[in-house]
Amino acid sequence: MSESIIETDVLIIGGGPSGTSAALSLLNYTRLNVTVVEQSDFSSTRVGEHVSPSIFDVLDYLKLSKEDFENGSFLPVYASKSYWGNDQASTINTIFATDEATYQLNREKFDFKLVETAAERGATIYPRTKCLDYKQQANKNWQVTLKHPAEGEFNVHAKYLIDATGRSANVTRKIGGASKKYDTLVGAGMFLELDDPSKKFEQTIESVELGWWYITCLPSNKIVVSFFSDADILSEHKIHQLKNWKKLLQETNHIKHLLHNSRAISNKLWVRNAQTQLTDTNDLERFVAIGDAATSFDPISSMGIGFSMSSAIYAAKHISQELEEGVSTINEYQKDLLRNFNQYHQIKTRYYKEEKRWPSSKFWLRRN
Repeated sequence: MSESIIETDVLIIGGGPSGTSAALSLLNYTRLNVTVVEQSDFSSTRVGEHVSPSIFDVLDYLKLSKEDFENGSFLPVYASKSYWGNDQASTINTIFATDEATYQLNREKFDFKLVETAAERGATIYPRTKCLDYKQQANKNWQVTLKHPAEGEFNVHAKYLIDATGRSANVTRKIGGASKKYDTLVGAGMFLELDDPSKKFEQTIESVELGWWYITCLPSNKIVVSFFSDADILSEHKIHQLKNWKKLLQETNHIKHLLHNSRAISNKLWVRNAQTQLTDTNDLERFVAIGDAATSFDPISSMGIGFSMSSAIYAAKHISQELEEGVSTINEYQKDLLRNFNQYHQIKTRYYKEEKRWPSSKFWLRRN
């Protein structure tokens, strides 16, 4: 396969929800052909995601319904509880208005259905494939060199290139795009399993001196519990080490009590970037970043997957205009990203300023 060249209209790097949403948008509403490259084999464990009912409007646009997904893909959440700014619980209940319930996603089932549907509708999918090199040719088309563990190296020629690689924004960085990080927030967490499914509890957030904790029930009888703080604070206190993470967890006033009926699935912590970031690709032609590769939000905002998918849909509309009508409007997409980001940043700043209990804490000083 080393001498072969694959021709495609749109090449998407990243097979998560943003990448597959872009693929489905293009396949559903244009005559463009689409290729998706994903470095993983789609089997890695993903952190559950909290979404609003508007996710079903997004799926409807992609010509998917809730019923198309495997049972257990969506777990209704009727209340969320936070201990933020003081030690009194602040609870939002939607138990009496079921149409307003939010949901926890089973990410494995959700993500796989999107990939499966994209393939069924005509996308070419390359799993377990690395990108080695990107070159833009004189006609603005892209030549991307890929490597598959079994098939070896091959090239793809694409009229348009999409970065859907998440917070790492791997493609954007390698081709010279600009990215601004507003913090160094990271999450360190683990998955647990409930011994008794009847003991499920509300999604809960608890702020502490070094950052904040998050715990929620996931589909398939699982729990995810994670601690969020800045990278240097995690390093300084060695919170990425399990014994120190557990010690900090036992110092919480509330979240520790939710774990009595559970057991760890693994004794290894995962540590993942959760920083706020904004990418600028205005100077790059026939290229766009979507989802977290374009704008990544603090997890406190619950703007992850919903934004990733909607940004992919809007980007696909601009791409189709350029490739099918010869009119480039991608700068309007960038302006929309900036407007959304500015609104988010103002709200996030106000929310963090509500916590005043640790005025000398490095974490809270940076946000106040």
